[in-house]
Amino acid sequence: MHEYTVEFRIASEALDTASVTQALGLEPSLIREKGERKAAGKVWNESLWAYNGLPAGASKSWASLAEGLDFLLDKLEPLQPRIDEYKRDHDIFFWCGNFQSSFDGGPSFSARLLRRLADFGVAVYIENHFTD
Repeated sequence: MHEYTVEFRIASEALDTASVTQALGLEPSLIREKGERKAAGKVWNESLWAYNGLPAGASKSWASLAEGLDFLLDKLEPLQPRIDEYKRDHDIFFWCGNFQSSFDGGPSFSARLLRRLADFGVAVYIENHFTD
């Protein structure tokens, strides 16, 4: 079985997360500030603004990674000119969690989705996690 989570993320040492929220008019699903405690004796070395397309505090696991990416692209493509302004000085990417309980299968993307992702112009990271 595979389940996926998807977030659009903007990160950098100099990121002003409040200004991203204001500029994009979107409620983030996660904010981390540079210097905040990460774990015992460790802090985040950069700020992060993340958006999953859902109301604040809500999360969703997708049966298809393609569906999750399409969902976010539908919400983000109209904001592309504003998002492009962040590309110069920040890391921008789709973070995708692949939670799998077996080693078979995995995500697949149609040519249409690949074109949308290419046109949007940000990296896609897929992080794999094995779960029982």
